[in-house]
Amino acid sequence: MSTDASAVPRLLVLGYPKCGNVWLRALLADLLPAGGLPFRQVMAGHPLAPGLELMDLGIKDQARQDQVRFAPLRAYQDIPAVFSWAIPDIHAYAAATSMAHSHSPWTPETDCLIRAFSHHLIIIRDPRDVAVSWSRWIFTPFNRLHRPTLHPTPEALLAEDLPKRVTEWNTYHQSWLTAGGACLSPHVVFYEQLVDDTPRELGRIARYLGLNISEDSLRRVAAQHALGEMKKRQPHHVFRGGWGGWLEHLDDRQIHTSQRICGVLLKSLGYPLNRADSSGWTPDRLRVPGRNTTPP
Repeated sequence: MSTDASAVPRLLVLGYPKCGNVWLRALLADLLPAGGLPFRQVMAGHPLAPGLELMDLGIKDQARQDQVRFAPLRAYQDIPAVFSWAIPDIHAYAAATSMAHSHSPWTPETDCLIRAFSHHLIIIRDPRDVAVSWSRWIFTPFNRLHRPTLHPTPEALLAEDLPKRVTEWNTYHQSWLTAGGACLSPHVVFYEQLVDDTPRELGRIARYLGLNISEDSLRRVAAQHALGEMKKRQPHHVFRGGWGGWLEHLDDRQIHTSQRICGVLLKSLGYPLNRADSSGWTPDRLRVPGRNTTPP
């Protein structure tokens, strides 16, 4: 499949931490070539990459991935807690990479930098599951070194950290879905729907990017990066997968706290608000506010 260079999507993949970002990036790294696009990463050619690759960066292959942090006056090539370097020309950078990813929210000051990318894709996950996953992740070897905590266990951290985590999740997604970032119309991937039917969600992404990929190829990419396989490759980052773990790990008071902080957005997205709502809940209830309820 030949590809017109001017038509190649300049893809920016967005997500709040612990929303399934590592899994989605792995899927996309195979999906793009399946659609006839070369897969390039600017960081792979950085002179520091070979040395960084020998270090524990928390995520395998992090040293050769293009992660971007957006600040008001500049974008930065970023490996959180380890490495940051200014990108002198964000437009040239966006044209040189096949896919960059970022945890940055949308802000008016960074909008012009974000628009260097032609396509924007955001992954969303239930913030209560995000908080549970974050509390485990902080106790991995990388984070015990770079993000030390006085909390003795993940459960103790979760008890204190939950309000902060769900508040940040709410603010982040408000910036992309209901504030100025909404005018960019990012393609939304719900983590729970990606778990439920990975080939279907990959097909929706492919259509958003204008790629023609066979059903067999979609299933092959999904199988290569099934959650079981990802857990083997990223043992410190992928734990159980699935959804609804918050029902087991949060008590009723914590569930009420989450509902108070981000219940409006949870409801508009179609997530259950409490234990009663979660009975019989399935990911097909998820939707993007203000858009057609049937994804492309």
